[in-house]
Amino acid sequence: MFRRSFEKKIPLLVREFFASHADVKLIAVTGSTGKTSAKIAIGTVLSQRYAIAMPQLEPKSHMQTLLQIMGVRYPEGPEKKWGFFARRNMYRAVKKRARAEHPEVQVIVQEFSPQTIGFHDWFKTVILPDIAVITSVTTGRMRVEHTIEEVAQEMITLGNNSRMALINRDDIEGRFAAFVTNPNITTYGTSGVAEYYFDEHDFSLTEGHFGAMVSPEYPEGIQTQLKLLGEHNVRPAVAAMAVAVKLGMDVGSIQRGLEALRPIPGRMQLLRGADGTILLDDSYSASPSTTTAAIQTLYSLSAPQKIAVLGNINGLRESMPQEMSKLGYLCSPNELDWVVTVGEMANQYLAPSARQRGCQVKECKDAIEAGSFVRDKLKKDGIALFKGSSGGVWLEEAIKINLHTAIDENKLVRQTPEWIARKNAFFSRFSD
Repeated sequence: MFRRSFEKKIPLLVREFFASHADVKLIAVTGSTGKTSAKIAIGTVLSQRYAIAMPQLEPKSHMQTLLQIMGVRYPEGPEKKWGFFARRNMYRAVKKRARAEHPEVQVIVQEFSPQTIGFHDWFKTVILPDIAVITSVTTGRMRVEHTIEEVAQEMITLGNNSRMALINRDDIEGRFAAFVTNPNITTYGTSGVAEYYFDEHDFSLTEGHFGAMVSPEYPEGIQTQLKLLGEHNVRPAVAAMAVAVKLGMDVGSIQRGLEALRPIPGRMQLLRGADGTILLDDSYSASPSTTTAAIQTLYSLSAPQKIAVLGNINGLRESMPQEMSKLGYLCSPNELDWVVTVGEMANQYLAPSARQRGCQVKECKDAIEAGSFVRDKLKKDGIALFKGSSGGVWLEEAIKINLHTAIDENKLVRQTPEWIARKNAFFSRFSD
Protein backbone atom coordinates (compact mmCIF):
# COMPACT_ATOMS: atom_id res chain seq x y z
CA MET A 1 0.00 0.00 0.00
CA PHE A 2 2.69 2.51 1.00
CA ARG A 3 4.75 1.55 -2.06
CA ARG A 4 1.92 2.59 -4.41
CA SER A 5 1.37 5.77 -2.43
CA PHE A 6 5.11 6.53 -2.55
CA GLU A 7 5.21 6.12 -6.34
CA LYS A 8 2.27 8.51 -6.71
CA LYS A 9 3.41 11.16 -4.24
CA ILE A 10 7.04 11.56 -5.36
CA PRO A 11 6.12 12.86 -8.86
CA LEU A 12 3.66 15.29 -7.27
CA LEU A 13 6.34 16.63 -4.93
CA VAL A 14 8.83 17.02 -7.79
CA ARG A 15 6.27 18.97 -9.77
CA GLU A 16 5.58 21.10 -6.68
CA PHE A 17 9.31 21.79 -6.29
CA PHE A 18 9.71 23.23 -9.78
CA ALA A 19 6.45 25.15 -9.55
CA SER A 20 7.65 26.79 -6.32
CA HIS A 21 11.24 27.33 -7.48
CA ALA A 22 10.94 28.50 -11.06
CA ASP A 23 14.47 29.94 -10.92
CA VAL A 24 16.02 26.46 -10.55
CA LYS A 25 17.07 25.25 -13.98
CA LEU A 26 16.93 21.60 -15.05
CA ILE A 27 19.36 20.43 -17.74
CA ALA A 28 18.37 16.95 -18.94
CA VAL A 29 20.95 14.81 -20.75
CA THR A 30 20.09 11.69 -22.74
CA GLY A 31 21.34 9.65 -25.68
CA SER A 32 22.51 6.20 -26.71
CA THR A 33 26.10 6.99 -25.76
CA GLY A 34 28.02 9.92 -24.33
CA LYS A 35 25.50 10.90 -21.65
CA THR A 36 27.94 10.79 -18.74
CA SER A 37 30.67 12.71 -20.57
CA ALA A 38 28.20 15.41 -21.57
CA LYS A 39 26.71 15.60 -18.08
CA ILE A 40 30.11 16.03 -16.43
CA ALA A 41 31.27 18.58 -19.01
CA ILE A 42 28.11 20.63 -18.55
CA GLY A 43 28.30 20.42 -14.77
CA THR A 44 31.97 21.40 -14.73
CA VAL A 45 31.42 24.50 -16.85
CA LEU A 46 28.24 25.62 -15.11
CA SER A 47 29.86 25.22 -11.68
CA GLN A 48 32.04 28.24 -12.49
CA ARG A 49 29.01 30.44 -11.85
CA TYR A 50 26.16 28.40 -10.41
CA ALA A 51 25.53 26.12 -7.46
CA ILE A 52 24.86 22.86 -9.28
CA ALA A 53 23.64 19.37 -8.49
CA MET A 54 25.03 16.62 -10.70
CA PRO A 55 24.32 13.04 -9.53
CA GLN A 56 27.10 10.64 -10.40
CA LEU A 57 25.20 7.37 -10.74
CA GLU A 58 23.22 6.41 -13.82
CA PRO A 59 19.53 6.16 -12.86
CA LYS A 60 17.78 3.01 -14.02
CA SER A 61 14.12 3.98 -13.55
CA HIS A 62 11.67 6.86 -13.40
CA MET A 63 11.72 6.86 -9.62
CA GLN A 64 15.53 6.84 -9.38
CA THR A 65 15.66 9.74 -11.84
CA LEU A 66 13.21 11.80 -9.80
CA LEU A 67 15.00 11.05 -6.53
CA GLN A 68 18.30 12.14 -8.10
CA ILE A 69 16.71 15.37 -9.31
CA MET A 70 15.64 16.05 -5.74
CA GLY A 71 19.08 15.20 -4.38
CA VAL A 72 17.83 12.22 -2.38
CA ARG A 73 19.83 9.01 -2.12
CA TYR A 74 18.08 5.70 -2.60
CA PRO A 75 19.03 2.16 -1.51
CA GLU A 76 21.01 -0.08 -3.81
CA GLY A 77 19.22 -3.03 -5.31
CA PRO A 78 15.79 -3.53 -6.95
CA GLU A 79 13.12 -1.00 -6.07
CA LYS A 80 10.64 -3.75 -5.24
CA LYS A 81 12.88 -4.64 -2.30
CA TRP A 82 12.99 -1.13 -0.89
CA GLY A 83 11.48 -1.42 2.56
CA PHE A 84 8.81 0.66 4.28
CA PHE A 85 11.27 2.68 6.36
CA ALA A 86 13.51 3.42 3.35
CA ARG A 87 10.54 4.70 1.36
CA ARG A 88 9.27 6.73 4.27
CA ASN A 89 12.66 8.40 4.76
CA MET A 90 13.00 9.16 1.05
CA TYR A 91 9.50 10.60 0.95
CA ARG A 92 10.24 12.86 3.91
CA ALA A 93 13.50 14.02 2.32
CA VAL A 94 11.81 14.83 -1.00
CA LYS A 95 8.98 16.64 0.77
CA LYS A 96 11.42 18.73 2.81
CA ARG A 97 13.35 19.81 -0.29
CA ALA A 98 10.23 20.41 -2.34
CA ARG A 99 8.90 22.82 0.28
CA ALA A 100 12.15 24.47 1.33
CA GLU A 101 11.96 28.25 1.07
CA HIS A 102 15.43 28.51 -0.44
CA PRO A 103 16.67 25.64 -2.66
CA GLU A 104 20.24 24.45 -2.23
CA VAL A 105 21.01 24.52 -5.97
CA GLN A 106 20.54 26.80 -8.92
CA VAL A 107 21.02 24.27 -11.72
CA ILE A 108 20.38 20.51 -11.76
CA VAL A 109 22.25 18.54 -14.44
CA GLN A 110 20.44 15.23 -14.70
CA GLU A 111 21.12 12.14 -16.77
CA PHE A 112 18.12 10.34 -18.28
CA SER A 113 18.81 6.73 -19.20
CA PRO A 114 15.89 5.11 -21.03
CA GLN A 115 15.66 1.35 -20.72
CA THR A 116 12.75 0.96 -23.11
CA ILE A 117 10.40 2.86 -25.40
CA GLY A 118 8.12 5.30 -23.62
CA PHE A 119 10.56 6.07 -20.81
CA HIS A 120 10.95 9.75 -21.63
CA ASP A 121 7.30 10.41 -22.38
CA TRP A 122 6.38 9.38 -18.82
CA PHE A 123 8.06 12.52 -17.47
CA LYS A 124 6.03 15.04 -19.48
CA THR A 125 3.37 15.51 -16.78
CA VAL A 126 5.99 15.82 -14.03
CA ILE A 127 8.86 18.01 -15.26
CA LEU A 128 9.70 20.43 -18.05
CA PRO A 129 13.49 20.54 -18.53
CA ASP A 130 14.84 23.96 -19.44
CA ILE A 131 17.31 22.40 -21.86
CA ALA A 132 17.44 18.80 -23.09
CA VAL A 133 20.80 17.70 -24.49
CA ILE A 134 20.59 14.70 -26.83
CA THR A 135 24.06 13.25 -27.33
CA SER A 136 23.57 10.45 -29.84
CA VAL A 137 21.32 7.95 -31.53
CA THR A 138 23.37 4.84 -32.14
CA THR A 139 23.50 1.09 -31.81
CA GLY A 140 23.48 1.13 -28.03
CA ARG A 141 21.63 -0.72 -25.30
CA MET A 142 18.11 -0.08 -26.66
CA ARG A 143 19.13 -0.99 -30.19
CA VAL A 144 19.09 -4.66 -29.16
CA GLU A 145 15.32 -4.69 -28.80
CA HIS A 146 14.23 -1.79 -31.00
CA THR A 147 14.88 -0.34 -34.44
CA ILE A 148 17.17 2.66 -34.80
CA GLU A 149 14.14 4.74 -35.75
CA GLU A 150 12.39 3.78 -32.50
CA VAL A 151 15.52 4.64 -30.53
CA ALA A 152 15.72 8.03 -32.27
CA GLN A 153 12.08 8.77 -31.50
CA GLU A 154 12.64 7.86 -27.84
CA MET A 155 15.69 10.08 -27.43
CA ILE A 156 14.16 13.04 -29.24
CA THR A 157 10.97 12.76 -27.16
CA LEU A 158 12.84 14.26 -24.21
CA GLY A 159 13.80 17.23 -26.38
CA ASN A 160 10.22 17.64 -27.57
CA ASN A 161 9.05 17.74 -23.95
CA SER A 162 11.56 20.45 -22.95
CA ARG A 163 11.70 24.22 -23.30
CA MET A 164 14.73 23.88 -25.57
CA ALA A 165 16.46 20.97 -27.30
CA LEU A 166 20.19 20.83 -28.01
CA ILE A 167 21.03 18.02 -30.44
CA ASN A 168 24.42 16.58 -31.41
CA ARG A 169 24.62 17.24 -35.15
CA ASP A 170 27.52 14.82 -35.64
CA ASP A 171 26.13 11.71 -33.93
CA ILE A 172 22.44 11.98 -34.83
CA GLU A 173 21.44 11.41 -38.45
CA GLY A 174 19.73 14.31 -40.15
CA ARG A 175 16.76 12.18 -41.15
CA PHE A 176 15.71 11.95 -37.51
CA ALA A 177 14.89 15.67 -37.59
CA ALA A 178 11.47 14.48 -38.77
CA PHE A 179 10.78 13.39 -35.18
CA VAL A 180 11.41 16.88 -33.76
CA THR A 181 8.28 18.84 -32.83
CA ASN A 182 9.90 21.39 -30.50
CA PRO A 183 10.40 24.65 -32.46
CA ASN A 184 13.08 25.77 -29.99
CA ILE A 185 15.91 23.54 -31.17
CA THR A 186 19.59 24.09 -31.85
CA THR A 187 22.56 21.89 -32.72
CA TYR A 188 26.11 21.36 -31.52
CA GLY A 189 29.12 19.42 -32.79
CA THR A 190 32.67 19.60 -34.06
CA SER A 191 31.90 20.71 -37.60
CA GLY A 192 30.63 23.98 -38.97
CA VAL A 193 27.26 22.49 -39.94
CA ALA A 194 26.23 22.82 -36.29
CA GLU A 195 25.19 26.15 -34.80
CA TYR A 196 27.52 25.63 -31.82
CA TYR A 197 30.84 24.08 -32.82
CA PHE A 198 34.56 23.87 -32.12
CA ASP A 199 36.97 25.37 -34.65
CA GLU A 200 40.28 23.61 -34.01
CA HIS A 201 43.50 25.56 -34.53
CA ASP A 202 46.09 23.17 -33.12
CA PHE A 203 46.45 19.82 -31.33
CA SER A 204 49.04 18.00 -29.26
CA LEU A 205 48.90 14.69 -27.47
CA THR A 206 49.82 16.22 -24.13
CA GLU A 207 47.97 19.55 -24.32
CA GLY A 208 44.89 18.49 -26.26
CA HIS A 209 42.88 20.69 -28.62
CA PHE A 210 43.34 24.43 -28.97
CA GLY A 211 40.77 26.46 -30.84
CA ALA A 212 37.59 28.51 -30.60
CA MET A 213 34.06 27.68 -29.51
CA VAL A 214 31.87 29.33 -32.13
CA SER A 215 28.20 30.17 -31.64
CA PRO A 216 25.57 32.56 -33.00
CA GLU A 217 26.19 34.71 -29.92
CA TYR A 218 29.98 34.63 -30.38
CA PRO A 219 30.68 34.32 -34.12
CA GLU A 220 34.35 35.19 -33.58
CA GLY A 221 34.61 32.34 -31.12
CA ILE A 222 35.58 31.85 -27.48
CA GLN A 223 39.25 30.86 -27.38
CA THR A 224 39.95 27.75 -25.31
CA GLN A 225 42.39 24.93 -24.64
CA LEU A 226 40.64 21.58 -24.19
CA LYS A 227 42.84 19.06 -22.42
CA LEU A 228 40.88 16.21 -23.94
CA LEU A 229 41.69 13.58 -26.52
CA GLY A 230 39.57 12.75 -29.54
CA GLU A 231 36.93 14.57 -31.53
CA HIS A 232 34.17 12.56 -29.84
CA ASN A 233 35.35 13.91 -26.47
CA VAL A 234 35.37 17.49 -27.74
CA ARG A 235 31.64 17.33 -28.51
CA PRO A 236 30.56 17.17 -24.84
CA ALA A 237 32.64 20.30 -24.27
CA VAL A 238 30.77 22.04 -27.08
CA ALA A 239 27.47 20.99 -25.50
CA ALA A 240 28.67 22.49 -22.22
CA MET A 241 29.55 25.75 -23.94
CA ALA A 242 26.15 25.89 -25.64
CA VAL A 243 24.27 25.30 -22.37
CA ALA A 244 26.40 27.90 -20.58
CA VAL A 245 25.72 30.50 -23.28
CA LYS A 246 21.99 29.77 -23.17
CA LEU A 247 22.00 30.26 -19.41
CA GLY A 248 23.74 33.63 -19.78
CA MET A 249 27.21 32.84 -18.43
CA ASP A 250 29.98 35.33 -19.15
CA VAL A 251 32.87 34.48 -21.45
CA GLY A 252 35.49 34.36 -18.69
CA SER A 253 33.51 31.82 -16.66
CA ILE A 254 32.90 29.70 -19.75
CA GLN A 255 36.61 29.71 -20.60
CA ARG A 256 37.59 28.70 -17.06
CA GLY A 257 35.08 25.88 -17.11
CA LEU A 258 36.18 24.55 -20.47
CA GLU A 259 39.84 24.65 -19.49
CA ALA A 260 39.01 22.75 -16.29
CA LEU A 261 37.67 19.77 -18.25
CA ARG A 262 39.68 16.58 -17.97
CA PRO A 263 39.22 13.06 -19.36
CA ILE A 264 36.91 10.83 -17.34
CA PRO A 265 38.49 7.56 -16.14
CA GLY A 266 38.08 4.90 -18.77
CA ARG A 267 37.12 7.38 -21.52
CA MET A 268 40.15 8.20 -23.69
CA GLN A 269 42.32 8.97 -20.70
CA LEU A 270 46.02 9.34 -21.46
CA LEU A 271 48.23 7.30 -19.10
CA ARG A 272 51.96 6.74 -18.85
CA GLY A 273 52.98 3.24 -19.79
CA ALA A 274 56.04 1.24 -18.81
CA ASP A 275 59.33 1.90 -20.64
CA GLY A 276 58.25 5.27 -22.06
CA THR A 277 55.08 4.01 -23.74
CA ILE A 278 51.68 5.72 -23.99
CA LEU A 279 48.36 4.12 -23.04
CA LEU A 280 44.93 5.31 -24.21
CA ASP A 281 42.42 4.10 -21.65
CA ASP A 282 38.96 3.85 -23.23
CA SER A 283 38.01 0.78 -21.21
CA TYR A 284 34.86 2.00 -19.48
CA SER A 285 32.45 0.59 -22.08
CA ALA A 286 32.07 0.11 -25.81
CA SER A 287 29.58 0.38 -28.64
CA PRO A 288 30.27 0.20 -32.39
CA SER A 289 30.18 4.00 -32.70
CA THR A 290 32.45 4.75 -29.73
CA THR A 291 34.89 2.03 -30.80
CA THR A 292 35.02 3.51 -34.29
CA ALA A 293 35.70 6.95 -32.83
CA ALA A 294 38.46 5.58 -30.60
CA ILE A 295 40.19 3.80 -33.49
CA GLN A 296 40.00 6.92 -35.65
CA THR A 297 41.50 8.98 -32.83
CA LEU A 298 44.38 6.52 -32.60
CA TYR A 299 44.94 6.89 -36.34
CA SER A 300 45.15 10.67 -35.97
CA LEU A 301 48.07 10.45 -33.55
CA SER A 302 51.71 10.40 -34.56
CA ALA A 303 53.72 7.54 -33.05
CA PRO A 304 56.36 5.02 -34.20
CA GLN A 305 54.14 2.13 -33.12
CA LYS A 306 50.40 1.67 -32.59
CA ILE A 307 48.51 -1.23 -31.07
CA ALA A 308 44.72 -1.50 -30.82
CA VAL A 309 43.38 -3.78 -28.08
CA LEU A 310 39.72 -4.41 -28.92
CA GLY A 311 37.37 -6.48 -26.78
CA ASN A 312 33.88 -7.89 -27.08
CA ILE A 313 31.04 -5.41 -27.41
CA ASN A 314 28.31 -6.83 -25.21
CA GLY A 315 24.61 -6.56 -25.91
CA LEU A 316 24.62 -6.63 -29.71
CA ARG A 317 22.95 -10.06 -29.90
CA GLU A 318 21.96 -10.89 -33.48
CA SER A 319 23.91 -7.94 -34.88
CA MET A 320 27.13 -9.08 -33.17
CA PRO A 321 28.76 -10.79 -36.23
CA GLN A 322 28.09 -7.86 -38.54
CA GLU A 323 29.12 -5.09 -36.13
CA MET A 324 32.29 -6.82 -34.93
CA SER A 325 33.30 -7.69 -38.49
CA LYS A 326 32.85 -4.04 -39.54
CA LEU A 327 35.24 -2.98 -36.79
CA GLY A 328 37.75 -5.55 -37.99
CA TYR A 329 37.64 -4.11 -41.49
CA LEU A 330 38.20 -0.66 -40.00
CA CYS A 331 41.60 -1.84 -38.74
CA SER A 332 44.30 -0.74 -41.18
CA PRO A 333 47.71 -2.42 -41.52
CA ASN A 334 49.07 0.99 -42.55
CA GLU A 335 48.12 2.42 -39.15
CA LEU A 336 48.36 -0.49 -36.71
CA ASP A 337 51.31 -2.69 -35.87
CA TRP A 338 49.08 -5.11 -33.98
CA VAL A 339 45.37 -5.71 -33.46
CA VAL A 340 44.82 -7.55 -30.19
CA THR A 341 41.35 -9.06 -29.72
CA VAL A 342 39.93 -10.05 -26.35
CA GLY A 343 36.98 -12.36 -25.79
CA GLU A 344 35.16 -15.01 -27.75
CA MET A 345 33.11 -12.68 -29.96
CA ALA A 346 36.02 -10.37 -30.81
CA ASN A 347 38.19 -13.39 -31.60
CA GLN A 348 35.49 -15.00 -33.72
CA TYR A 349 34.34 -12.00 -35.76
CA LEU A 350 36.67 -9.01 -35.45
CA ALA A 351 39.98 -10.89 -35.69
CA PRO A 352 39.31 -12.58 -39.09
CA SER A 353 38.19 -9.29 -40.66
CA ALA A 354 41.32 -7.51 -39.41
CA ARG A 355 43.47 -10.31 -40.84
CA GLN A 356 41.72 -9.97 -44.20
CA ARG A 357 42.71 -6.29 -44.17
CA GLY A 358 46.32 -7.42 -43.73
CA CYS A 359 46.75 -6.66 -40.01
CA GLN A 360 48.87 -8.64 -37.60
CA VAL A 361 46.36 -10.06 -35.12
CA LYS A 362 46.78 -11.63 -31.72
CA GLU A 363 43.71 -13.36 -30.24
CA CYS A 364 43.54 -13.44 -26.44
CA LYS A 365 41.21 -15.29 -24.14
CA ASP A 366 41.11 -12.51 -21.56
CA ALA A 367 42.45 -9.09 -20.58
CA ILE A 368 45.33 -10.53 -18.58
CA GLU A 369 46.73 -12.34 -21.60
CA ALA A 370 46.21 -9.24 -23.74
CA GLY A 371 47.97 -7.02 -21.22
CA SER A 372 50.97 -9.33 -21.07
CA PHE A 373 51.18 -9.44 -24.87
CA VAL A 374 51.10 -5.65 -25.15
CA ARG A 375 53.73 -5.32 -22.42
CA ASP A 376 56.04 -7.53 -24.47
CA LYS A 377 55.40 -5.85 -27.84
CA LEU A 378 54.93 -2.15 -27.10
CA LYS A 379 58.15 -0.14 -27.41
CA LYS A 380 59.24 3.33 -26.28
CA ASP A 381 56.96 6.13 -27.58
CA GLY A 382 54.50 3.54 -28.90
CA ILE A 383 50.77 3.96 -28.23
CA ALA A 384 48.29 1.26 -27.22
CA LEU A 385 44.53 1.84 -27.28
CA PHE A 386 42.32 -0.27 -25.01
CA LYS A 387 38.62 -0.39 -25.96
CA GLY A 388 35.95 -2.92 -25.00
CA SER A 389 32.83 -3.56 -22.99
CA SER A 390 32.88 -4.01 -19.24
CA GLY A 391 31.34 -7.35 -18.26
CA GLY A 392 33.58 -10.26 -19.17
CA VAL A 393 36.18 -8.04 -20.87
CA TRP A 394 37.49 -5.52 -18.30
CA LEU A 395 40.40 -4.16 -20.32
CA GLU A 396 41.39 -1.92 -17.42
CA GLU A 397 43.15 -5.02 -16.08
CA ALA A 398 45.20 -5.21 -19.29
CA ILE A 399 46.12 -1.55 -18.82
CA LYS A 400 47.17 -2.22 -15.24
CA ILE A 401 49.89 -4.58 -16.46
CA ASN A 402 51.29 -1.84 -18.71
CA LEU A 403 51.29 1.14 -16.35
CA HIS A 404 54.48 3.04 -15.60
CA THR A 405 53.62 3.10 -11.92
CA ALA A 406 51.15 1.22 -9.73
CA ILE A 407 50.08 4.57 -8.27
CA ASP A 408 48.13 5.19 -11.48
CA GLU A 409 45.93 2.17 -10.82
CA ASN A 410 43.62 4.53 -8.96
CA LYS A 411 42.96 6.28 -12.28
CA LEU A 412 41.42 3.12 -13.74
CA VAL A 413 37.73 2.23 -13.65
CA ARG A 414 36.19 -0.51 -11.51
CA GLN A 415 38.90 -0.73 -8.86
CA THR A 416 36.77 -1.03 -5.71
CA PRO A 417 37.18 -4.23 -3.63
CA GLU A 418 33.79 -5.43 -4.89
CA TRP A 419 34.81 -5.03 -8.52
CA ILE A 420 38.22 -6.59 -7.95
CA ALA A 421 36.65 -9.66 -6.32
CA ARG A 422 34.21 -10.03 -9.19
CA LYS A 423 36.96 -9.78 -11.78
CA ASN A 424 39.28 -12.15 -9.95
CA ALA A 425 36.50 -14.75 -9.93
CA PHE A 426 36.08 -14.28 -13.67
CA PHE A 427 39.77 -14.45 -14.55
CA SER A 428 40.28 -17.54 -12.40
CA ARG A 429 38.25 -19.50 -14.95
CA PHE A 430 41.10 -19.06 -17.44
CA SER A 431 43.95 -19.97 -15.10
CA ASP A 432 45.69 -23.30 -15.44
